[in-house]
Amino acid sequence: MKSNSLTTKAMLIDLSIRAWSARKFDRKITKEVAQRHGTTEKAGRYNKNLLPEKADSYEAIWAAAGSARIEHYEQTLPWANNGARILPAANYMGYMDKSRAKRRAFDGAVAAFLPEYPALQERAKGILNSMYDPQDWPTPAAMAGRFEFSVKVFPLPSAEDFRVSLQAEEVGTIREQIERDVKESVTAAVGDLWQRLHKAVAHFSEQVKGDGVVREAMLANLRELCEILPRLNLSGDPHLDEMQKQVIDKLGGYDAEDLKKGKRRNRKQAAAEADKIVADLSAFMGS
Repeated sequence: MKSNSLTTKAMLIDLSIRAWSARKFDRKITKEVAQRHGTTEKAGRYNKNLLPEKADSYEAIWAAAGSARIEHYEQTLPWANNGARILPAANYMGYMDKSRAKRRAFDGAVAAFLPEYPALQERAKGILNSMYDPQDWPTPAAMAGRFEFSVKVFPLPSAEDFRVSLQAEEVGTIREQIERDVKESVTAAVGDLWQRLHKAVAHFSEQVKGDGVVREAMLANLRELCEILPRLNLSGDPHLDEMQKQVIDKLGGYDAEDLKKGKRRNRKQAAAEADKIVADLSAFMGS
């Protein structure tokens, strides 16, 4: 796939979430611990937890951030190592809808935490005792600025757009490198989809073979993965499309009631179908 055609089919998307850590390095305590044990400060660092153990409103912020990151990874494909990921144009609207919902949840959690912040700081005094230092705590007015949720979209790099003042031969070499890098990234991205599907079906097989309860959440996750795969199939890999359809046809119709512990025939049949798909996936993946 040439990079100029890829740039019309996908973009790079970067999710950035920033939140107050509620931790602070204490140089004084670190020095005291080192002296007590006859070592140097390089042996370890003492970081204080600034919030009480029970701070539900604060924990809700991190839960919302974690949920947003999980959704971000599920809705996109890997790209290099700089934090940005590939978002196929076919999944842009779906991604943005989910991202806006995650941002509302994050902002809502922050809004619930901020009024409680002064009281949490007051409670922390009694827990930290002599380690309490008011300088460790941002003012209530500044605390709101410690949280941020942003999504940025960038174009994919295109060899055709590469123009610098170099010799024609050097420019050609760099363009070829860009083409190779993009092609390798697309190959890795589609490989990631194969791995996701293989892992999900293998997990399904393990669950129905075991003696435990088959959760509806696991089945829903498998169906959701199959629903998004066609939009993420950046290279239009027909084999991946075919395997996705097989998973839907063979496994997508099961629900938790069908796979209850007592329904051994159903579970045995589902396991056999899943194992066949896992074998086919492994063959396509070359493993």
